Amino acid sequence: MSQRKIIKIRSTIDTIDRQIIRLLGLRKKQVLKIAKYKNKRTIVDKKRISQIMKRIKAESKKNKIDFVLVKNFWNKLIQYSIKLEKKIVK
Repeated sequence: MSQRKIIKIRSTIDTIDRQIIRLLGLRKKQVLKIAKYKNKRTIVDKKRISQIMKRIKAESKKNKIDFVLVKNFWNKLIQYSIKLEKKIVK
C-alpha cells in the first residue's frame, strides 16, 4: 500500500474519531439533563443497563464488531455516566 493511501485512510480514521468524541459530548449532555429528574435511588437502573447491553450486543453482531470490545466500552461509559449523575443528584 502506498504511503499516500495510508495517509488518506488515517485521515478518515481521524475524522471518525472526532465524530465519536462529538457524539460522546452529546451523550454527556443528555446524561446531565436526565440527572435532574433522578434521585439517589434511581441513578443506577439495572433494568435499563440490561436493555442497553442487549441492544449493543445486537448492534455489535449486526456490524461485525467484537462484543467484548463494545461491552467493555459501554461498561466504562455507563460507569462514567453514573459518576456524573451522582455529582448532580441530591
